[in-house]
Amino acid sequence: MGIYKEKFDIAFEALKNNDIDTWIVAGHESAMNSEPVLATLGDFEFIGFTALVFNADGSTAVVCTPIDADGYQRLKVFDQIIAYPVSFHETLAEYLNDKRPATIALDYSLNNPAADGLSVGVYNVLKKSFASLDHKPKITSAEVIINQVRGIKTADELARIEKACAGAEEIFNEARSFIKAGMNCQDVFKFFQDKTEEKGYEYSWPKSCNPGVFSGYGCPGGHMGAPDFLIKKGDVVNIDFGIIVDGYGCDLQRMYYVLDDDETDAPLEIKNAFYTVRDAIALAAKALKPGITGFEVDKVARDYILSKGYPEWNAALGHQMGRVAHDGGPLLAPERPRYNRPELIHSPLSKGFVFTLEPGVPTKRGRIGLEEDVVIEEDGARFLIPPQQELYLI
Repeated sequence: MGIYKEKFDIAFEALKNNDIDTWIVAGHESAMNSEPVLATLGDFEFIGFTALVFNADGSTAVVCTPIDADGYQRLKVFDQIIAYPVSFHETLAEYLNDKRPATIALDYSLNNPAADGLSVGVYNVLKKSFASLDHKPKITSAEVIINQVRGIKTADELARIEKACAGAEEIFNEARSFIKAGMNCQDVFKFFQDKTEEKGYEYSWPKSCNPGVFSGYGCPGGHMGAPDFLIKKGDVVNIDFGIIVDGYGCDLQRMYYVLDDDETDAPLEIKNAFYTVRDAIALAAKALKPGITGFEVDKVARDYILSKGYPEWNAALGHQMGRVAHDGGPLLAPERPRYNRPELIHSPLSKGFVFTLEPGVPTKRGRIGLEEDVVIEEDGARFLIPPQQELYLI
């Protein structure tokens, strides 16, 4: 059992900034019914009914079974360890009656699965506690707290993500001497998976569709792995790939061009499309500073691509990344029905958030799509590994 104490300070700051008195993370048998925020707070799980309590005054408590109490005591990070002899909800109510929080945040969310870990059953147990209180606290979503706790990466988390990025980039580079005209996209898919397992990495999203390999005009695309589609001379090859190393992942796309018999370089049309996507990413990274919104960053890249005569792509510019490829929280996205909610695209972003930047444009030789991983810093985003600057020629 271990706790990431740096995350506590982020939680306290988020509580104060959002006028919330108390945040309760509650659950039981979390190995079976996961509470996503737990892995962000520490290396442990709930067994019996347990509540971690964080207060805006900087105090903390754990309400747990007697058999779990010693483990929390040994951590020496919680102010109170309260073992309930019989009833979890009664013991939690006694603690809350002493603290008298006016507002309590719980882990539910309509739009962020990373903040939606409270099960219906545990919620009903908590309601028993709240019903017996001497006062009636307001119950609210903990989404704004979890967005900060999960989103703001510590130095250790960033180092692990960078390690995953570097490992994936090594495989991307090895593929430059493997990909050949006449291969099937599924051959390249197998190459990436063989290398991933040879190096002992895990997958940032399900193995069945990681990596995505797409080549040439008319090739099916999207979250599907590799279609049964031939790689031909004169076509681009787009690979979307992510691995997990030491518990943290990456999500990158790289572009290859398969030279035709009479070519020593890619056609100007393909190079211009590649440079448009590359430069849109650079502009978005420069704009990605603390306080900007996801809508504003998406607009920088989208407007640039449109100004070059390319159509809009039907997706967000980027998503948060961390323990998994899609790590929840705010997005970099346009005002479209599936994105247009304030908490997703119109909330200020924070230093330490890690995002993908992944626009794309169509060409007659296949789709050009790049994806880079960046962290927000004071003067703009920093690339976690050097971005791809030129097409990889095959």
